[in-house]
Amino acid sequence: MAICIYGILALEHWLPRLFPQGLLGLAFAHGVELQHQALHHTGFRSRRANHYAGFLLGLPMLVSYSAYRDSHLFHHQALGRPDDEEFFKHDKTSGSPLRHKVKHIFMLPHFYCQLLKFTDACKGRAFPLKIAAGDAAMIRKEYLLMGGVFFTAALGSLAAGSDIFIQCWLVPLFFVAAPVHSLIEFPEHYGCDRFGARVFDNTRTIHTHPIISWFTNGNNYHVEHHALPSLPMEQLAWVHHQMKGEMRYYCHSYAAFYRQVISQAWTRRRHAKTNSHQEK
Repeated sequence: MAICIYGILALEHWLPRLFPQGLLGLAFAHGVELQHQALHHTGFRSRRANHYAGFLLGLPMLVSYSAYRDSHLFHHQALGRPDDEEFFKHDKTSGSPLRHKVKHIFMLPHFYCQLLKFTDACKGRAFPLKIAAGDAAMIRKEYLLMGGVFFTAALGSLAAGSDIFIQCWLVPLFFVAAPVHSLIEFPEHYGCDRFGARVFDNTRTIHTHPIISWFTNGNNYHVEHHALPSLPMEQLAWVHHQMKGEMRYYCHSYAAFYRQVISQAWTRRRHAKTNSHQEK
């Protein structure tokens, strides 16, 4: 990350600057995938080490470790039930307008929500939790710290008459990290049997290239992860072939998944236009 920041600052023209900004954004997104492992306490042996590392990994994308952990562990318990809810509320409805989907791809609802939570933390409001009721005070501290770092960096850059905050944080965050993270998270349960009781019915696994699997920190093996949440992410590939035969939703690559989604959306749109013309 330091090399990327140096490259952004050293390059004067915006075009070559896009390369280190892109790499920095990818690092932000990869950090949240690593944070996901820390939530399950499988990144380090120490609970405290998982907490500290998880907080730092989520900071660039403004993701509170304790809030994410509470929501995500509840998601594991509630998967297949009507009250299931994920921390990152990506738009997964097939009939929503394009502008609504774009808003969620760039995670605008998430960032707006983080701003509201920072405001709540400043006002001392309580944070409703789903599992770890004792973590409310820690969540408030994390939002105060994240907000403090974010706004201090923004105001410091503004006071210095520099655009370093925009170039080294906002551009990589909004234009690279957010959409990349959305594209990683979106397939996990999209189009699956939402109320299916078995993880093989309500979750999707994508068997992808080892480099992509490393970048997602094994998140592509999502059926395996929900079946064995205490197993370190780097070991999910080992159990993949044992579970593959039972999976109802399986895809050979992220590209194949998104081709299928786009094809289905195009077909629905074409049918809707046909029906509209017939009614007229």
